[in-house]
Amino acid sequence: MIQKAASALIAWARQRAPDFVVGGVEQPYLLRWFLIPRNPVFNVYLHCFLRDDDDRALHDHPWPWCSILLSGGYIEHTIAAGGIHHRRERSAPSIKLSGPRRAHRIELFKIRDFVSSQPSNDTPLSCWTLFITGPRLRTWGFHCPERGWVDWREFTDPNDKGLTGPGCGDQSAERQA
Repeated sequence: MIQKAASALIAWARQRAPDFVVGGVEQPYLLRWFLIPRNPVFNVYLHCFLRDDDDRALHDHPWPWCSILLSGGYIEHTIAAGGIHHRRERSAPSIKLSGPRRAHRIELFKIRDFVSSQPSNDTPLSCWTLFITGPRLRTWGFHCPERGWVDWREFTDPNDKGLTGPGCGDQSAERQA
């Protein structure tokens, strides 16, 4: 029953343009549909991830949140106390609850060469999530390895909030969203 509802929601989204595109129209990173009118109490979004999160830094969120993985899967990177890196594979159906200060990064599964089980190229497999937020409690940002926490307005492109800008400040790093 849950899979039927997830499939119906994804089919509905595919019939209309997203409400917001993150990462630019040329190479979108994430497509977002607003499932209820946006408001300060809580929001419900449908997300289609098309690319990995920026690999220069983990990011946090401004609200408590719940992500329900409807289709596909990804690898979630987190850093525990003491700097220990955790890598967890998530596949649909999966639910993740988190607070506003918890940093993470999403890496999509890639098309694999089934003979060698190694990535055959960098083609990501999209995934769909139902993303529910609570009230905004703070601003959000990125956890840069050398600089520490960086406000999202400093990390992203000042001319297009859907694009990554200077990031952590490493000008030689490849720019991606």
